[in-house]
Amino acid sequence: MKSSSRQPRSLLFPAVILILLTAGGLWFLFTRNSPEQTPQTPSTSRENPAFSPSSAESSSPAPAAENDLKLETAGNTLEQSTPAPSPLSASKENIPVASDQIKNFYRHLDQQKYIQARHLNAPSQVYFTTLIQKLLDNPPVVIRETDDLLTILKNNTHFFKILGKDNILLLKEILNQEQDKIEDLLAGYFLLTTPPISSGQAVSLNIPEDSMFKYASFFLNTMGGRLYLTRRDSGTRMLISYYALLIAHQANLDGKNQDGLQLQPAVDLLTAEMETGGRHLRYQEAYLDKLYDLKEKYQ
Repeated sequence: MKSSSRQPRSLLFPAVILILLTAGGLWFLFTRNSPEQTPQTPSTSRENPAFSPSSAESSSPAPAAENDLKLETAGNTLEQSTPAPSPLSASKENIPVASDQIKNFYRHLDQQKYIQARHLNAPSQVYFTTLIQKLLDNPPVVIRETDDLLTILKNNTHFFKILGKDNILLLKEILNQEQDKIEDLLAGYFLLTTPPISSGQAVSLNIPEDSMFKYASFFLNTMGGRLYLTRRDSGTRMLISYYALLIAHQANLDGKNQDGLQLQPAVDLLTAEMETGGRHLRYQEAYLDKLYDLKEKYQ
């Protein structure tokens, strides 16, 4: 009787173990073959009182917004991968293009609050054309600048003397506010004021003989010009030096470099600076291509 009563109890423990192992195996197989599930937002306000349709829309972007985001990202990628166009080439066909660029820039200035706050007595194009004409009519001294202290002092304050304090501050503010437009503006002005392509008529400027070359020599080869450039940001300094070199090079071609201005030191210096510090310029590659050509000519 005792042996028969112990037998069922002795089989109870293995049976329990078998059931647990079987249940564990089924749970493992089920979880292994089923995809991982993420918690879902409750669909009723009973379980989540803060839930509302508007909150659901804000938590996940709408299909249209997703498409706009994808298009914007693709556009940014395309913009980064596409090289910037070159500045306007020296051809008569580009004169209307350059003229329109300059007119559009001045229209843009007329709409800016910081320009309106100055209460200029004329539209921007008329006002700044008058300032440019004053500079062209009064070029700095570039020959034997260091012969006397007075000439050095005059060159150091050249722009202040011609334009006045208020206009100097205004031009500085434009350089700060419109940095993304300065490259196109300078390219346009260079094309419209440099012979033999143009003579300045498209921008209502009367350019005296050798005036442009004197300013090029001023920036490249005088204490006053160099001091002025050291006070500018690197981008403005490189752009002014670049176009000064182009003007001086054209004077060489025309046989008008009577001052004997040597371009090789300036070309080498600007090329090195443009290679290392010109990445923020839109047309860096075009500038460097031209500078490499000048290096070959003046080596």
